[in-house]
Amino acid sequence: MRSVVVLLAAALLLVPGTVRGPLPDSMAAPAWSAGDLWLYRFNSTFEGSVFLNGTLRAEVLGVSNVMVRGVAQDVFTVDTGGTGTLEGIFPTPLGNVPAKGTWNLTGEQLFATGSRKIVKTLIDIAAVGQVGVLNLPFNLLWTNSTSNLVVRDEWRYPVLVGTSGNVTLNASMAEHVFLQFGTNPPVNTSTVAVTEVAVSVTLASRSNASVPAGRFETYVVRESWPDGASERFDYAPAAGNNARTQTFNSTGAEVTRTELISYRYRAGESPDPFAMILIGAVVAIAVTVALTVLWISRRRRRRDREYTPPSLRDPPTSGP
Repeated sequence: MRSVVVLLAAALLLVPGTVRGPLPDSMAAPAWSAGDLWLYRFNSTFEGSVFLNGTLRAEVLGVSNVMVRGVAQDVFTVDTGGTGTLEGIFPTPLGNVPAKGTWNLTGEQLFATGSRKIVKTLIDIAAVGQVGVLNLPFNLLWTNSTSNLVVRDEWRYPVLVGTSGNVTLNASMAEHVFLQFGTNPPVNTSTVAVTEVAVSVTLASRSNASVPAGRFETYVVRESWPDGASERFDYAPAAGNNARTQTFNSTGAEVTRTELISYRYRAGESPDPFAMILIGAVVAIAVTVALTVLWISRRRRRRDREYTPPSLRDPPTSGP
């Protein structure tokens, strides 16, 4: 019986634990898979006059091979959506007037599976509301499509803490804006451009971030742009994405912040405790059955030795 207890204890040790150690010295790429999703709290200001608040959602749809700017590559397709409110001062032909409304975002982003650089973005934002003083409804549609070619990439996973590098993108952008107040003629603007952008990236340190989804150990990644703007990403390996993102303008003022509300990241999920109990129980039962069979077999052999005549129990050996 003591052997049964020892083997049962050994079987339970086969169940993996869920304790996490400190973050390592290098940051690995997240192990995304279809169904991973993240929900963020979002707030932003545009030129200090229009304020947006709401939620953003991103979900990994899967991996496919696509052609971007003449280059075939494997990408993660990430579906993007969001909704919220806006409030601020809008420029009109009659001057600046206060306005309130709601916005809705739909889109898609393609991330190269190896480098995790964004190679294509499609974003549509629709906003409707009311211009206060004029008592006029407004309708805003903003569409942006950007495709990137990675010209230079000094930022490749795994990345050691303290590493700095430059990433140069050749970006092809098409943007369209539609704005209408009441029944007045709409204002349409379109912009098409191809430009090369160099971004400086640094894995500055390890830290912690407390957000609505909880407290996470994070890597702090900083990006600096040619116009003086910058971004800080608090990347949480346990969530497979950023716990917090902050964007700053050229004066250092924060203009955008996202904070993780909830998420589903399969690679970071702890084993199901109930499933582990079932596995442990199955292993324990299997061990018990095996020991029982062994015990019965030994008793049978011992009984056979006691009651079987020696002539049948021990056949004679052949001799010369």
